[in-house]
Amino acid sequence: MNIEYQSFIAEDGAEIKYVELGAGPALVFVIGFGETVQTSISFLTRLSERFRCYAFDHRGFGESPSSADVGIDRSARDLHALLDSLQLESTSLVGYSMGGSVAFSYFRQFGGARISKLVLTDTSPKLINEDGWELGLWQGRYKRADFERDLETLVSNPSLFHMQFYLRAATRSPLAAPPSFPAYDDEAGWLDRVVEHTGVKERFIRRVFYPTRTREFCATERKYWDSMTGADNLSSVSAINTPTLCLFADPGSFYSPLTGQWLVDHIPDARLATIANACHVFPKENVDEFVHKIQEFCLE
Repeated sequence: MNIEYQSFIAEDGAEIKYVELGAGPALVFVIGFGETVQTSISFLTRLSERFRCYAFDHRGFGESPSSADVGIDRSARDLHALLDSLQLESTSLVGYSMGGSVAFSYFRQFGGARISKLVLTDTSPKLINEDGWELGLWQGRYKRADFERDLETLVSNPSLFHMQFYLRAATRSPLAAPPSFPAYDDEAGWLDRVVEHTGVKERFIRRVFYPTRTREFCATERKYWDSMTGADNLSSVSAINTPTLCLFADPGSFYSPLTGQWLVDHIPDARLATIANACHVFPKENVDEFVHKIQEFCLE
């Protein structure tokens, strides 16, 4: 599909690329880690059937240039600049995965006066499981040691990181019987499992997971992972005063509906919805139900 990008100017003068699709009530979709407008176009197009849908490439991804200042808080300020540029005063905001972290930061920095509805999609206010918190990444199994190791791997062996990221995201993970994965450093084992999971020949998988990455790009991904995964938004969740849908995969993979229920219990006006037999990549794998849940909530 030919995508027509437009630009808005952020508060620091950076030119951020975004798309506007469809017609209807305004909806801004905040894209997840490592994704772009291009890789998200299947469900953005579907959302645009009922909404005037906006989405921007985070700095350093897709068509938006990188800068020295990248991360969750900066993306939240870019979101604010987008709303300013388009003069949007009442919009639905959908934050998927890392986009949910951006939404948490946005509400902490700017409040929710311009947001009419919020959809937090398979995300968590705290990803590292520690100090009694067990509703973060990998359904409670991701520890600070895993976080520190991932920060190193994103620079030293990003292909290994992304194979692990994809496979964990795309594998359904019942809480009572979590799947087993290869040892962390078993790169050949992870590659074999991705081939097995996708049914795609290894030479094509290598094209996806072994592209040429510059040092700058690896550093940018590391900054996003650091700012997202290292953040603790537990104390700021209750400040969300916008009607909120917490939309989660069931049984999930990165998270479980238990994380969504915690959010419902701590956001004053929130409800939980789940997509059955789904994992973290349900916006692409379960696009019909994903879009329907958003339409049902944001248009009521």
